[in-house]
Amino acid sequence: MTGSELLILIIPAALAVILLALLSLENLLLLTLFLTPLSLQLSLITGGTGIDLSVPTEPVLALVLLITIFKLVVTREFPPRLLRHPVTILVAVWLLWTLVTSVTSTMPAVSFKTLAYRLWFTAGFYLVAATIAGRERFRERYVIAYALGLAVVVVYFIVRVQGAGLLNQQFAHSACYPFYKDHTSFGASMAFLLPPLAAMFFAGRGMLKRSIVGGLILLFLAGFILSYSRAAWVSLIAAAAMALILWIRMPVKLLSISAALFIAALVLSAGWIWQRMDSTTQDSSADLGQHLRSASNISTDQSNLERINRWKCALRMFTEKPHTGWGPGTYQFKYGPFQKASERTAISTDFGDAGNAHSEYLGTLSESGWPGALLFLSLVLGAMITGLKVWYRLERGASGYFALAVLTGLATYAIHGIMNSFLDSDKIAALWWGFTAIVVAMDLQHSSQEEADPRKESGAA
Repeated sequence: MTGSELLILIIPAALAVILLALLSLENLLLLTLFLTPLSLQLSLITGGTGIDLSVPTEPVLALVLLITIFKLVVTREFPPRLLRHPVTILVAVWLLWTLVTSVTSTMPAVSFKTLAYRLWFTAGFYLVAATIAGRERFRERYVIAYALGLAVVVVYFIVRVQGAGLLNQQFAHSACYPFYKDHTSFGASMAFLLPPLAAMFFAGRGMLKRSIVGGLILLFLAGFILSYSRAAWVSLIAAAAMALILWIRMPVKLLSISAALFIAALVLSAGWIWQRMDSTTQDSSADLGQHLRSASNISTDQSNLERINRWKCALRMFTEKPHTGWGPGTYQFKYGPFQKASERTAISTDFGDAGNAHSEYLGTLSESGWPGALLFLSLVLGAMITGLKVWYRLERGASGYFALAVLTGLATYAIHGIMNSFLDSDKIAALWWGFTAIVVAMDLQHSSQEEADPRKESGAA
């Protein structure tokens, strides 16, 4: 596509987006959510560009960022309670540290680009969404808007996989391209959405609504299974187990003690677990059960071994620059020399130019130092604790179960983030920041109701 042809398409689309932003920022956000799973990299459209963006999502979010700055600085329209919420403060400090480490970065241009899209992701999917998510109708529309866009991709994926054979695992890894780079982020998106969709289905009042949501659930279950994303499967299973424990609403003290004991047992048995994983020889397979078991194979499975290679590189990078790191977004350009010959795999590259650290936590540690990793971990825990607080305070009803489902969705990626890193992609950022915005808005809404009526009892058991 030539520059003039692209310009002819861009001008009317840009004018329509600006008009929609002036008329209804809510509808613009919902439209952006629908288009996010369908967005493409600009380089695919133009055939190559110096600055690659996800279009149309990121240009629209850049506009939303400008509107957000105007509302923050000039009109001061954002609720002070939202701006003072602990999660919002953590987001602000995390972004500030991203700015600091972009200044000290070994590749400032890369890091400032990373800062830019983190700013517009949090502006649109968190700050703007949180101002509207006090309304139950918007919360459900947020999930549905993304789900409808993703449904188009899932149908496209299933048609392609069916053409190559439903159990063709290797083809399934790339069948969601060009909408998703690989099957792992594709699977993570469905893992995010399945819990709130299930809550909406069981709480649904209208037959049409339940039919649409039920159809989406069945479609996503098929896509989720055929994606062969082991990390997504493990994260959803673990998050569902957590949700089942939370569903019984054991006392908070008992829950905290149980969690502490579980973590202690996990740490103490780490050596035994590693030994068992090292002795596992089950490679990835078209058989679903065998494929899931292969997630624990760190002796012969090339994907798992390469992930460990990336983790060790991240730790070595952190050791060299522990305080400010190498700079946001720089891992993929810098990790190559930190590979050891004995740890390289058949899919390692000589230049270390194929992807990120395969861990949100270790990637942040190498790119932003220990303060950045601590801030990111605090942000994850802050979002999870807020969702937990909302669940314990709400009654067992549609809103309460929806809050638990959103918390479960967040948990899928808190777990998935150990094994992969997608938060700097619009596909996952829309869900992570949006779900965080929903639990924060529900927390603020319930706090306001309690302040208006101090005698109101909590719905916690």
